[in-house]
Amino acid sequence: KLEAASQRQSGKGFLESTPAQRTALLTALDAEQKQYSKTKKVEEPNHYFRMMKELTLFGFFTSEVGATQALRYLPVPGKYDGCIPYKKGDKAWATS
Repeated sequence: KLEAASQRQSGKGFLESTPAQRTALLTALDAEQKQYSKTKKVEEPNHYFRMMKELTLFGFFTSEVGATQALRYLPVPGKYDGCIPYKKGDKAWATS
């Protein structure tokens, strides 16, 4: 479906599109799925882009790069501290 949407928008496959074309397509699909979610019935499936986006985020943040570079990671946690100071802009924790 992503490939077909890319062909409709730019006349090229997703991987052949420029980064700007890819961003425009993904932004449009995200807006489309948000609108679809507002009007869909409970028994109807979610928009395909929602699942694709969720799996992409899940895959990234559970990867080594996502967990150690995008998030704060403590491989062997010490004691539980339920109140950790947070400053605006700090990375979220990869483990809880």
